Amino acid sequence: MEPRTDSGLCTECNKAPRKSSESQRLSVQRCILSLLHACQCRNANCPLPSCQKMKRVAQHLKHCKRNTSGGCPVCRQFIALCYYHAKHCQENICLVPFCLTIKHKLRLRWQEQRIQHVQMIRRRIMALRAIGPRRSSKPSRACGPR
Repeated sequence: MEPRTDSGLCTECNKAPRKSSESQRLSVQRCILSLLHACQCRNANCPLPSCQKMKRVAQHLKHCKRNTSGGCPVCRQFIALCYYHAKHCQENICLVPFCLTIKHKLRLRWQEQRIQHVQMIRRRIMALRAIGPRRSSKPSRACGPR
């Protein structure tokens, strides 16, 4: 993979001008398609340069010593690409590295956020019940006689 840019993606993923988030999204999508192809491709002599590159990066990830401490930018970038893929992947069995693990963690995070949201709503309801209905001591002029 190429050197990282400040967005955390390789320069290949950021080739499109930064003017449009749409062009950046399309660039990331191209990288994800390259990742998908490389994970499914069984041709050792695949003519696609992006396939060979992704296969090399996947092999690097398996043998990298700095990966465990998060110190390898190549590994971090590859995992970020896998994360982007996993966020939208609908497959039950996916060949992209870490996809199933990432999807599981995302699901757990979503469930935890949902539980926290429900608890917050319950606390608000209990607080409102403790206050009771609000009544003003003066009658409203909008409802009274003129």
